[in-house]
Amino acid sequence: MISISDDIQIMICTQPIDMRKQINGLILLVVDTLKQNPQAKQMFLFYGKSKDKIKAILWDNNGFILLYKKLEKGKFIFPQDIHSPIEINNDLLQILLRGFDFYRLKYQPELKITQYF
Repeated sequence: MISISDDIQIMICTQPIDMRKQINGLILLVVDTLKQNPQAKQMFLFYGKSKDKIKAILWDNNGFILLYKKLEKGKFIFPQDIHSPIEINNDLLQILLRGFDFYRLKYQPELKITQYF
């Protein structure tokens, strides 16, 4: 499984893209559509209409990394009717890459217990 540093912000573009796009086409989407700096400490995640493939780009000091995953069966599950990028953390990215519906997961707040009995 891919490990992404915790200081990297992970952004999911919420509109399907043409999955034939390569690094330069994805960079143009980041700049023109998302209005973001593609060299920031961010990973930009994209999906196609069929939702069985995802691509991500990430700047790494002196060049871009392109990640691509195609599910052989099933689809990735993304939130519906959201029109701005979604930020997720590394844990949710791992859940998404395994094919789970990460958007319905709900984290329990950390408990601060002062009395034990």
